[in-house]
Amino acid sequence: MVEKSYIEGPLAYARGSAVSNYWNRVSHESSNHSRGRYPSILMRWQMKNSRTKENRTFEAYFFLTALMALALICQPALAQTGTGTVTGTVRDANRAVVPGADVTITNADTNIAHKGLTSDVGVYYFGALPRGPYTLVVELPGFKKWSGKLELLVGQAAVVDPVLEVGEIQNVVEVTGAAPLITLESIEVSDVKDYQRIRQLPLDGRSISSLFNLTPGVEGGGNARVNGLKVGSLEITLDGVSLVDRFGGGIARIQPGLDTIQEFRIETVGSDARFSRPATVTLATRSGTNQLHGSVFETHRNNAAGLLARRREESTGATLAHLVRNEFGASAGGPFYLGKWYDGRNKTFWFAAYEGLRNRQSSFVSDLVPTEAMWNGDLSNIVDRNGRKTILYDPLTTDSKGVRQPFPGN
Repeated sequence: MVEKSYIEGPLAYARGSAVSNYWNRVSHESSNHSRGRYPSILMRWQMKNSRTKENRTFEAYFFLTALMALALICQPALAQTGTGTVTGTVRDANRAVVPGADVTITNADTNIAHKGLTSDVGVYYFGALPRGPYTLVVELPGFKKWSGKLELLVGQAAVVDPVLEVGEIQNVVEVTGAAPLITLESIEVSDVKDYQRIRQLPLDGRSISSLFNLTPGVEGGGNARVNGLKVGSLEITLDGVSLVDRFGGGIARIQPGLDTIQEFRIETVGSDARFSRPATVTLATRSGTNQLHGSVFETHRNNAAGLLARRREESTGATLAHLVRNEFGASAGGPFYLGKWYDGRNKTFWFAAYEGLRNRQSSFVSDLVPTEAMWNGDLSNIVDRNGRKTILYDPLTTDSKGVRQPFPGN
């Protein structure tokens, strides 16, 4: 009985008939004086159980590793709106098109580069580019290297037409402000507000929609009207996702944090067929770069210490309305860096922001209530704000001349 209980413990995890057959075989060996076999049976089960745990642990690590690899190697799907394009035609000094030239455009903040070749008619095209500073380089043997710098705005379709000069490729022709200031390829009338204006302009409430009114033809803020159109005629997108309130037609009730917006573009006339409304607002969020950057802010308002704002209705000796308001937050971004395990500079970036609001406020409320005499039917003491007596007339006593009689006790 002791030997049987010694083996039943490890074998209780086995299944079905295998347990019965295995136990019968062990019992038979036990009756033939194979007592020394029990420890080997227990060891065999423990080895099998340990291998199962190792397999499960390996599967868990493999799943987590595959998930992290997928998150790191997958490229984000850039939204249709909010990104810009750079295109143009490469020509030589005689204005002839240059086919087969190597064209490279590099983001100066992230060092991410895109490469291409000019077509048979000398045209190149780079699409779905995030806003930011870029360097465009054109190279072809027999010509000097052409390098131009431009600032691509949110939703902009920039056109840059490099002109190559004959010479050694080691020589570089540098051009600053390569993109023209006036767009000739489309008819929209637009206005862009960059991060410096968003950050520096005084703004009560930190609502990005309050800055919409800075664009000519736009008024109403969150429920904006453009060029006299009704509320709801303005399409508002955040990185391609609509923020239009489907009930009111303005911007969504929960607006993006002010520190998360890098730029926004308002097109008041001529928006193309990508948009479902005649006017558009395109918001572009901030992103991390190769440089670690961040900010912290705090706005404190307190009517204590004698800085009380009193309404005329409030008496001097009464407890005045209390107001303490705190708006605070922080934002930071940079490359995704994990030391020797992963270096995300020039390829993977992060950005995070938080905004909080704490408002503690009391308000003064005044109202008029009937006096005891009024409840008893005596309305003779009714006066207006200027102290003039007010008489209440009975409309049912109106005669042919329009004269009415006052109520009794009036």
